Amino acid sequence: MSHFAELAKVLDDVSIVSGRNKKINLLAQYIRELSPEEVSTAVYFLSGKVFSESDQRTLDVSWAGIKNALHQILQFKDDELGKHYEGDTGEMVASLLESLDAPRQISLFDEPLTLLSVRQGIDRISSASGKGSRKEKEAIIARLITDASPREARYLVAIILGDLRTGASEGIVAEAIAKASGLDPTLVRRAWQLLGDLGEVAQIAMVDGESGLSQISIRLMRPVKPMLAAPQEVDALEELVRSGEFALELKLDGARVQIHKDERDVRIFSRRLLEVTESLPEIVELVQEEFTCKQCVLDGEVVPIDDEGRPYPFQVVMRRFGRVQDVEVSSEEVQLSLHIFDVLFLDGKSLVDEPNERRRKILEGITPSGLLIERLEPKGLEKATEFFERSRELGHEGLVAKRTDSPYLPGVRGKNWFKIKHTLETVDLMVIAVEWGHGRRSKWLSDYHLAVWDEDSGEYAMVGKTFKGLTDKELEEMTRRFLSLKTGENRHIVQVQPAVVVEVLASEIQTSPTYKSGMALRFARIVRIRDDKGPSDVMKLEELKRMFDEQFRFKAR
Repeated sequence: MSHFAELAKVLDDVSIVSGRNKKINLLAQYIRELSPEEVSTAVYFLSGKVFSESDQRTLDVSWAGIKNALHQILQFKDDELGKHYEGDTGEMVASLLESLDAPRQISLFDEPLTLLSVRQGIDRISSASGKGSRKEKEAIIARLITDASPREARYLVAIILGDLRTGASEGIVAEAIAKASGLDPTLVRRAWQLLGDLGEVAQIAMVDGESGLSQISIRLMRPVKPMLAAPQEVDALEELVRSGEFALELKLDGARVQIHKDERDVRIFSRRLLEVTESLPEIVELVQEEFTCKQCVLDGEVVPIDDEGRPYPFQVVMRRFGRVQDVEVSSEEVQLSLHIFDVLFLDGKSLVDEPNERRRKILEGITPSGLLIERLEPKGLEKATEFFERSRELGHEGLVAKRTDSPYLPGVRGKNWFKIKHTLETVDLMVIAVEWGHGRRSKWLSDYHLAVWDEDSGEYAMVGKTFKGLTDKELEEMTRRFLSLKTGENRHIVQVQPAVVVEVLASEIQTSPTYKSGMALRFARIVRIRDDKGPSDVMKLEELKRMFDEQFRFKAR
């Protein structure tokens, strides 16, 4: 039975060492020593998560809830917290516990915390619902912290808030699983992409080895990560067409959906693998009535349109996601248009390893023509350019170029799909802190600190600030949201859980001595809040650096 203190020690060690390989070795050694029933839980915790990506459960616990739990077991004033805060909420709690002389309440259990006892506590937090659930959650957290040492409490709080800062990203943990099990990292990553559950992959790898992972395939009603397109400048269109290896499809400004159909049972998942079936009843009915396949998994986009078929802005469709009440009213107000562009599974057989061209032909056989994304296999640049301009006239974002011989690679943004937009390329960034505004905006959190993900450090790296792009109503709504995500405050700056992704447009990318990332966005402006995206969708620092190099490709430097 593995004690939670052992996990805390490993995370301490991982946060101290520099270098990806050293972190992987530490994690692999720890994973090897776990019992089979502990592996999945440990992997979630090491990655700073409580559930897998495809798990629909949430904790719904904010910093306020943690603070209330602390008040149940400790005597302190809220203004004392600032003395212990240095940018990390978990460390603040550990420092508070170490500094207070007042005795904590005696725990009913004198057994040390274990991985599985913490797992049980977190499951109880998630299952608490209805009247009195907030107090019930706080009581469970209080009991866990009571049984914890300061170092254990540091990681308990960080994991519950989703604010673990050790450099142990999911990618590094996946590599550690491969090393611990002696398996090919490519096999581990593929299984992870298909299952959307790194904990389950770890358990299979450690128990069943290569044969177990090799059998993993797409499962009906189990969403997989969507394949992604890498950004390219308009100038790249000519080169892609000249190669003769790419087909072009319209790039829509809607919400990505993955549709699973088993006879009349239809379920729809967002790009973040969350089920949104109840929010899109008309899409469910459309799939039930129009698609001939008995069993299939489809990849597509839902776009809101007016009576003339012109697309509405992206935010219109996002208001439907996660909304169950008044769906009938909203469906009358806004018509949704479904566009399908790929098939991953058909009547018992996975198609992800089939080439794109083959999957397209299969898709044409099961999809009504009106629902199939428009596609062109250009023979020359003139036709490709006409198609690109036509996408603008139709109100779409641009084109996606897809290599015709490419397999479907879940969760991968490689060299098989490229997106080419009409405007400057936007970037998806994480909000890591917000500032109170000035003057008219003094009552709102209106200045956003923007960050990319640095794979080398395993942390978010700031690349700029912006107060532009959102309406007063949006700022008011986001202020309430950010306060619920608050992890600390230093004067006018509020630190928040890394949970809100924003799409940002900047006039230029520059090098910067100010930010640790070494990069800065000039004249950044928020285009929209991306509630359909999560931490795994945030641009990586290396990608931003490549964009920096690309923007000067045709200019003197």
